[in-house]
Amino acid sequence: DIADPKPNDYLELCHRLGPDATLRLMRAHWESWVTEAEVQRLAGAGLTHLRVPIGHWEFVDSDEGYVRGGLPYFKRLVYWAHKYGLQVIADMHTAPGSQNGFDNSGTTRGVNWTSDPKNVALSKRALQTMLKYIASDPVVLATIDAIDLLNEPLIDALDFEQLWEYDTGGHTLVAQGLHKTPPVVSIVDRGFKDYSWWQPRWPRDWNSKYIDAWLDAHLYHVFDHNIDAWPLEKHLRLVAQNGRDLKSNSTVFPILVGEWSLALPQTAVNGRENQARRMFAEAQLDAYEQGGAGWVFWCFKTEASPEWSFLDALDRSWIPQPLNSRKFPPGGAPRKPYPKFVWSPAGGWWAQPKTWKRNTLIIGGGITLFMAFVFKKSAELEQRTLYPRVWIPSMMWAKQFKASIYAKHDPNFQPPKSL
Repeated sequence: DIADPKPNDYLELCHRLGPDATLRLMRAHWESWVTEAEVQRLAGAGLTHLRVPIGHWEFVDSDEGYVRGGLPYFKRLVYWAHKYGLQVIADMHTAPGSQNGFDNSGTTRGVNWTSDPKNVALSKRALQTMLKYIASDPVVLATIDAIDLLNEPLIDALDFEQLWEYDTGGHTLVAQGLHKTPPVVSIVDRGFKDYSWWQPRWPRDWNSKYIDAWLDAHLYHVFDHNIDAWPLEKHLRLVAQNGRDLKSNSTVFPILVGEWSLALPQTAVNGRENQARRMFAEAQLDAYEQGGAGWVFWCFKTEASPEWSFLDALDRSWIPQPLNSRKFPPGGAPRKPYPKFVWSPAGGWWAQPKTWKRNTLIIGGGITLFMAFVFKKSAELEQRTLYPRVWIPSMMWAKQFKASIYAKHDPNFQPPKSL
């Protein structure tokens, strides 16, 4: 147990407990937090990748006081992923001095990464060391197919020139240090900037020969207080717009939605949690495929807050299984219940049996044969007591208007000249 007040971030925890106690605590956490059975379940749920965050302190000593020791557990996780057919995105999640001032950067003591050139140099060395570590193990190299160069740099609080030198240099390091076909992808976080801001800055030659560079966008609905009062329907419309934005910009750079969740303001949930989160999940799954590089849910498990846990969301049927199944159509109206093994020629959102093409062909052929019979019988039975003075369409098929028929019944009848 840690006495109150609780540490706000990992660096504060390290300082509070000291190296030995911190390492004992973290080893107990690493040993139990991720299990092989959970990795197997993630693979079985239809995922293809795990995005695994790593602290810079695992590869360099920045003299800040961070306690390392997680690499053996990282390797164990990668081996489990390999066993169950998953690929891994290795995510450099932190930087010396902090790239954003958030707790996920290791420390909340300001945004100081580019304020000291030594910090950026340490990040470059950390990335180089990480790449050597990956290349040294054939299983790890085979399993990792993307490197997230740096998570969520707060561009407006940083020297972008130094950040961009790190990103472009990192792309070169990845290309040269990890020799694979297809090449390992370098992922550049958009840093809370719009896609339009990135378009003139994105090197065109990065994607000219290989798809080896992606932009990373993190799309959440709970950190912008301007939308806290929105009803669910407005959130769904925003998700759809995000999808259109992803699609329109993916021609410049493939976009990975590297983080998203089912977290919503309470106004949007409004007492209908299961329905709201399922609708929210389906809308996001549809939208985030539009960026060309896929998506990653944040995160796989939590101690609480199931809207942030992929496994808990599976248990609650908030995440559909299979991932491409849908309970709600685009726009959010609930699908009507239906007898699952009865095919309906009326179609609609809920009539989607696996054999619908065969069934449609069968009933279409049946309708065609029936209509042909009705047409033939009608042509045989059609009788007119008054002969038309002008040509009418049924003269092309009705037996009454065939000259041979009239010759038998009315020798004085003459068909219209237009025939």
